[in-house]
Amino acid sequence: MKPLHSLLCALPMAALLACSPSPGKNDAETLPAAESQARDGLVAGFPANLQAIGTEPFWGVKVEGDALTWTTPEMMDAPRRLQATRSSDADGMHLLGEDAGVPFRLDVRSEACSDSMSDHEYPFTVSFVLGGETLKGCAFDQASPPAPQ
Repeated sequence: MKPLHSLLCALPMAALLACSPSPGKNDAETLPAAESQARDGLVAGFPANLQAIGTEPFWGVKVEGDALTWTTPEMMDAPRRLQATRSSDADGMHLLGEDAGVPFRLDVRSEACSDSMSDHEYPFTVSFVLGGETLKGCAFDQASPPAPQ
């Protein structure tokens, strides 16, 4: 009786599985690129979380998904929180938005970078434009920061 009971319980499950698309290598091909990248936390090979830094003047932008936190030495106690939209093209990844009606743009390129103050090598070059000001710097994946020198 037990084998028959097990078989009767397994049949509905087998029927459900037969109706479901099977996961496999073709899933990534059937998903739109943006959906597939969002699922992996990446946009065109860029990590979801980055730390961008710049010197002369000192500044930083912490990227967590589509949320940015911009800091300078003058506003360490009150960093500006920005909401962006990600996109990518042949030039790299771009995070665009507005802060109180002022447009901003963080461009990230997969290009080696060295800041002007240390011997650290960073995997990304960045440009942060807010209003009429353009800040240049470097960036790294927060999951694998550069080793201390």
